[in-house]
Amino acid sequence: MPPYLQVALDNPDIEAIKRVVSQLPRSDRIILEAGTPLIKRYGLDAVRELRSMARDNFLIADLKTLDSGRIEVDEAMEAGADGVVVSGLAPRDVLEEFIYEAERIGVYPILDMTDIPDPVRLLSNLKVLPRVVIIHRGIDQEASTRIRWSLLGDLKARFSRILVAAAGGITPESIPAALSSGADILIVGRYITQARDPRRAALEFLRRIGLDMDQLRIHVE
Repeated sequence: MPPYLQVALDNPDIEAIKRVVSQLPRSDRIILEAGTPLIKRYGLDAVRELRSMARDNFLIADLKTLDSGRIEVDEAMEAGADGVVVSGLAPRDVLEEFIYEAERIGVYPILDMTDIPDPVRLLSNLKVLPRVVIIHRGIDQEASTRIRWSLLGDLKARFSRILVAAAGGITPESIPAALSSGADILIVGRYITQARDPRRAALEFLRRIGLDMDQLRIHVE
């Protein structure tokens, strides 16, 4: 039932992350992401910690895998991840092995297109496709580049079964452009995780993507 809000938990401080997660509203439209900096500091124990306190949320491990695709998928699944991220910069053999293994064990394969000039071409050359593709503007790129909104529509038109996510400095003001371009998932980090009131910030996104607030109150209560 897209669109979804994916909260990117990138802060490499597990206690701070746990405080944020504890304040988020309960909703099946919220996806949690154990971000790359968090995993680099704590390993897949970060995923285990998040799974233990958020048993009902869809949980993604943002490994940005570049090699050993099968092994990293298996380890992420064992830690409690529902989805795992591979980098589009990985060799094609790694991408296909990653996707095959994720599908085999029931984990969502997610392909991050950071610094990929032609995502449509990359996907067209794969024998198997991921479940989700992320059009991602990295944190260090936000001052110098824009999100390529047109790519979202191109991907949706060519690969209708793939969910498309947008990431990189997403704010509530970005939502109309994201949704009109075909985004199924909005990936939001600092706007929520560094907010004084993470719950309120998340609710603002949920309201703007069209979630029924009356239904959400039932979950919160």
